[in-house]
Order: sequence, then structure tokens, then C-alpha cells
Amino acid sequence: MPEGCEIPERQRLEIKRIENKENYMDLLLEADPSEKAVRKYLEQSDVYGLKMGDVIISLAVILKIDSKTLELKNLVTKKEYRNKGYAKKLLKSLCGNYKQKFDKMLVGTTENNIPFYVKQGFDKYEKTIKNFFIDNYNEEIWDGNLHCTDLIYYAKDLKRKH
Repeated sequence: MPEGCEIPERQRLEIKRIENKENYMDLLLEADPSEKAVRKYLEQSDVYGLKMGDVIISLAVILKIDSKTLELKNLVTKKEYRNKGYAKKLLKSLCGNYKQKFDKMLVGTTENNIPFYVKQGFDKYEKTIKNFFIDNYNEEIWDGNLHCTDLIYYAKDLKRKH
């Protein structure tokens, strides 16, 4: 091996439950720009972080709807780690853990993100809340070049083999 070349050590990833949820507000606001909305669901939700070394690189916020159903309220990865599969890894692990006690996980999302969630097993269309982003947010919400208006819900059967 040439001198001066280093093989970057593969960072170990671990998932941990986040207790100090408020400390991650800035990152959560990247996926949901309404601090009021985030604070509302954050209180009753469990937050999990995917940790690389000492750094939380991805977060998932999960709200219990009833004894059999959960909702993924927020899934976000720090900008410099995006598009590398970290959110997918975090979500897959959480679904694996939650399937012991729950049957279904819902996600409300924008049109642009449907393909991502369908690939993760959220393949059952549930409902659309028309004009959700217009009615619930003060400013216009954009996802890339898509002007977001409707919130579209999909479900994942946690008991089914994927």
C-alpha cells in the first residue's frame, strides 16, 4: 500500500432511543418545517437516532396511534449523509422491532416521497388529506420542485414478510 494512503475505518452504526428530543429540533424541522406541528407530535412520540460514532446522522419519530398501529411522523437524515441508505436502515430496524407488538405502521408523505416509502414496504394506500399543507402551514411547502398540497397516507403491514 502506498505510503500516506489510509483505508477509512468502517464506522459502526447503532440505533438509540433519544431522550433529549428538543436538542434535535433543527434537524427535525428539515423534514417538517412547522415547529408548532413538530412540538405537538414530539411530546407523545418516541424518537430514535442512527448513530455513527458519536454523531446522530438520522432520526425517526414514531407515534403510537392505538394498540396495534403506529405512525412514522418524521424521518430525516443530516444533509451530508443523505442518499446513502441511512434512513432506510433506521426505518427497517425500527419496523423489525415494532412488529413484535404492532401490526401496522402508517406514514403521511408528499407525492415525491411515495416511491421511497413503497420500496420500504409501505405499499397499501390508506387515504389522502386534501390541502393538508395549505391548511396547516403558514408558508408554501416545497419538496424539490413539487409544491406540496396534499398529505398522502400509506401503510406497512409489520407482520407480513417483506
